[in-house]
Amino acid sequence: MSYTTALKLLFKGLIKGELKVLDFMVKIIHGLAAVQRYYNFHAVKVKKEFLNLKGTEVAIYVLLGNYHELWDVVLERLYHYNEGFDVILINPGGFHRDKALTLSKSYGFSYIELIPNNIEVAQNYVIYNVIDSPIVIKLDDDVFLTKFTIKNMIRAYLNLKEEGLDIGFVAPVLNVNNVSFYHFLKTLGLLVEYSKIFEKAIFAKHWTKQRIWYDPEVAKYIWERSLPLNKIAEIFAEKNKGLYEYIPVRFSISCILFERTFLLKHYGFSSPGPRVKVSVEGKTRNMPLIWGAFIQGDEDSINFYADNKKHIRILALDSFAGHLSYYPQQEVMLKWYRNNKHRLLEDLKE
Repeated sequence: MSYTTALKLLFKGLIKGELKVLDFMVKIIHGLAAVQRYYNFHAVKVKKEFLNLKGTEVAIYVLLGNYHELWDVVLERLYHYNEGFDVILINPGGFHRDKALTLSKSYGFSYIELIPNNIEVAQNYVIYNVIDSPIVIKLDDDVFLTKFTIKNMIRAYLNLKEEGLDIGFVAPVLNVNNVSFYHFLKTLGLLVEYSKIFEKAIFAKHWTKQRIWYDPEVAKYIWERSLPLNKIAEIFAEKNKGLYEYIPVRFSISCILFERTFLLKHYGFSSPGPRVKVSVEGKTRNMPLIWGAFIQGDEDSINFYADNKKHIRILALDSFAGHLSYYPQQEVMLKWYRNNKHRLLEDLKE
C-alpha cells in the first residue's frame, strides 16, 4: 500500500468517525518510521578512513569507545585470533584518534572514523558501504578473545544453518554477562560455590536483579577464575564441544556473529541519536542526545528483529571470551585491569 493510499484511508476513517484524532496521530507517528530508517544510514559523515580489506567470507569490526585503556590488549588478542578475516576499527566521534590509528596500522586493520558520535549509524554505514562479507562479527572494545572464540562461533553458525534454522545472532559464553555467566559457572563447576558466596545464579533474569550486572566483587570473582583465558577456553571447547543453548531473553551484543543481510533488511540498527557527554551520579557518560526512537540502540534493535521475525539467538557453549565489566562495575574493574594487564597477555606466549 502506498503512503498516498494509506493517508486517504486515514482521512476517510477520521471523517466517518471510525478513527479518532489520537488514532490518526499514532498512524502519522508510525509513518515517521520511514524517516527513522533513512536516519539510521545517513546521519554520519566519514572524517578519516584507512582501508586494508581482502574481501574475506567473514568481516570483523570493533566498536571503539569508552575503553581506550584496553585497546593494547584487546586488539593484540584480536590480531592473534581473527582467523585471517578482515578487521575494521570503527571510531564514532574520533576518540583517542592517534592511538586508534597507530594500532590499526601496526596490526594491518582497517580504520574508519565518523562524526558525530552516533554509534548505531556508524555501524550501519560500515556494514552497508564498506563490508561485503555475508557474515559479520561485532566486537566491543572491552572483549578479550581466545583462540576458540571466533572459530567455534562460526562452526556453531554453520551447523545451525545446515539444520535449516534462521539465525538472529550467535554469541560466545562471556564471563561477565548477565545471561551467559550461568554457563560459565556451570562449565567450570562453580555454581555451588558462587551461590554460597553471592547468590543463586539464574540463566534468564532481568539484568538489574542479579549481582553479575552491578557488583564489582562478582566481576572480580569471575575474572580471577577466567585466567589464563586460553586455558579456560580449552575447557569450554572440550567439555561443551558442539553444544549450544537458545537465548530466551534480550542479550548483550558485546560479541556477536550475524548475517549482513539480516540486519540490512531490517534497516540497520535503530539510532536514538548521537552521544554527548553528560554527568550521571557524578560520573561522565556518553548518552544519546535524542531519545524516543521506536527501537532504541543497537542492542535493542537486533534483539527485537530476532524476536519479531523468529530468528533464533544462540549461545555457543564451546566458544568463550572475556568481557571486562558492566558500567556499574567499570571503575573498580579498570583498576583490576591495570593490576592484571600482564596476565591477559601471558597465554599468547604459549
